[in-house]
Amino acid sequence: MQGKTPIAKRKSIKAKSKPQQVSKMSYSRVNSSTRALIVNDKIFASGTFKDVWKGVYTNGPRKGEPCVAKEFKTGSVFEEHYFQEELSIVERTQRIIDDFAAAKVLENGRIFLNTPEIWTFDETNEKCLTEPMIENFEKFNSNTGWAPVTGTAWVEAMQALSHFSYHDSNRQFLLCDIQGGSYRDG
Repeated sequence: MQGKTPIAKRKSIKAKSKPQQVSKMSYSRVNSSTRALIVNDKIFASGTFKDVWKGVYTNGPRKGEPCVAKEFKTGSVFEEHYFQEELSIVERTQRIIDDFAAAKVLENGRIFLNTPEIWTFDETNEKCLTEPMIENFEKFNSNTGWAPVTGTAWVEAMQALSHFSYHDSNRQFLLCDIQGGSYRDG
């Protein structure tokens, strides 16, 4: 891990929700809880810009369900604007997904966006993005043009969503690096 000291010293911490949240839209999966226990003695996953820690909701309708907390790799970020920019991207993505659903591109199934909230660790006041954990995780395409050569109906649906986003946004946006999981109930 280059450039960042592991946060293993914190063992486990609690996060509590802040009132900032992207507006709830029709095809989204949200936290629906107010607290979680995040175990960060080992990085669960790592992307280009964020490290991901696994946890479990401890209060609210999702109590007992797995969640994740995502921290920017550049170190602790306390400033709200970093997170607000991320949430504005989520909101724009949600509008594209809602338009995709309204266009009835898919005959069967629905696409939902995992919608994070800005949460603050109790002990350190560091901010993170917290969201429900995605089960059956898979990568559908990348931001460099990669997509599976062959795939399931869901792989094809994600490529259709990516293509749709370009036209739906009047050539302003292209959803890529699409990742997720398949659920029987949507």
